[in-house]
Amino acid sequence: MITAALFPVPGLLLRTNDRAAQQTIRGFAQQQATTASLVHHTLITALHRSHDTAERTTAFEAAFTAAEDWRYRAAVSSQHPDGRYSARWAQRFRTPITDDNPNLFRIGEPARFRDGATWDPDTRTYQGGIETPASRTMRDFEAHATARFAQTREGDVVSNPVALPDGRIAEGMRLLRGPAAHQAAVEMATRIAARGGDTSRIITDGHLIYCATGPEADRRAIFHLAMALLAAEHPTPPAALTAWLQAVYLLYQAPRTKRGADAATRTFLIAAGSSILPSPPVLIRDVDLRACVCTQDAFVAELRAAQSGTR
Repeated sequence: MITAALFPVPGLLLRTNDRAAQQTIRGFAQQQATTASLVHHTLITALHRSHDTAERTTAFEAAFTAAEDWRYRAAVSSQHPDGRYSARWAQRFRTPITDDNPNLFRIGEPARFRDGATWDPDTRTYQGGIETPASRTMRDFEAHATARFAQTREGDVVSNPVALPDGRIAEGMRLLRGPAAHQAAVEMATRIAARGGDTSRIITDGHLIYCATGPEADRRAIFHLAMALLAAEHPTPPAALTAWLQAVYLLYQAPRTKRGADAATRTFLIAAGSSILPSPPVLIRDVDLRACVCTQDAFVAELRAAQSGTR
């Protein structure tokens, strides 16, 4: 059975220590489970009617699109009165990521995720507050990203090389620091200002780390080969599990929409995994950030270790 337990709440969403508020946030997992069950049922039906790998691939692609459509509809019906999760910004849940409009996300500044932290305009830092799951999560991932830079000689940009099933190497998510991160911060501030948002708290200098989506052509190739990987004939359950593990990493290197890509991808992955495995697979917490800061081998090994009963 596909249940809410298969959808661990991202640590970055838990920015409060209030248990009632946390429970409300955790409630979204049930929506994902319900949608994943529906997508799974439709996918199984389509797979049974498929005659070859091409038709199976089309079925998986349709399932992914269904997960994206659900996330958009959920955004449209959002009960948040304002802010980034309000229905006002629902269109961003189906706005495509492009080379001219990549996704950018800052990794760092954990103090802003503390419960009760306040902004000091003089020092341009967040002060006070109590640690939360979100602040601890951000601190951990900042350390992981810093370690990636220490392990490479690529300079201010570290790209995730993605080994594709056909033997090619594509460029996945990128980690930015130094001038590259400063440029990303300025671009982020410019976009927010154009939407009428407040940019006073966006830091554009100093020690910054950002993650950014890879080139559009690479993302498109990664996505389609992930679908083909899932659609291929898997002679044994262990072979199917290996295919699913690799597909998880691939899909997180190839997000398609400006908002909601993580939730849509998680929902699809549980539905797809339940279609090719004896039992539903397990996702690790903050799977999207882990895919960004980890190498392919390290990510797949960690995800494999989290599986139990999925053989």
